[in-house]
Amino acid sequence: MAGTLDVCGLNLQEHDNLDADMKRVVKGIVKKYGFMPHFIRVFSTDNQRLKVFLQLYAEVERTDAGLTHLEHEMIALVSAATNGCVYCTAHHGALLRGVTGDALFTEYLSRNYKLADLSPRHRAMLDFTVKVHRQAEAIEEEDRDRLRDVGFSDDGIWAIASLAAFYAYANRVAQAIGLRPAPQYLEMNRGDHGRKAATG
Repeated sequence: MAGTLDVCGLNLQEHDNLDADMKRVVKGIVKKYGFMPHFIRVFSTDNQRLKVFLQLYAEVERTDAGLTHLEHEMIALVSAATNGCVYCTAHHGALLRGVTGDALFTEYLSRNYKLADLSPRHRAMLDFTVKVHRQAEAIEEEDRDRLRDVGFSDDGIWAIASLAAFYAYANRVAQAIGLRPAPQYLEMNRGDHGRKAATG
């Protein structure tokens, strides 16, 4: 396996200590994408590093708070765009194109989500996401009430805040280590899939 220096600015020590569960997870991720995502590449240098990251990812990606997969990816992409993370914008841009079949909608979210055709629910969700990144200390009950008014439960609000905070962590790590996106991301899911319901 090539050193991590070919995907980021660090040459991390290869502990070569992945347990059977982590090896199985990595194998599944590679099968899903058709290549090893660079973020997984750097985390898989150590079993504990990868395991803790994936456990936290699994927690924030829970579906029992009422957020859809589409909404998770919208939060991830707008988080990356807000924080200026090249890697995460490329990664989640590719994933959102796959979910929506709509490259233009994805471009808006990766550059300026306010130009996208958004439902009131999704506009409020993304406004809150951006405020978590830029002014979390200024969030008040009024901000949470806006989410309640468009149908989010308090568990849903927790999920939005947790997702935004998780992706802030991922964005900053990727930026700090100089993580570069795999070129495959730029071409993924750009075919003519037809417009799906992206703004429900």
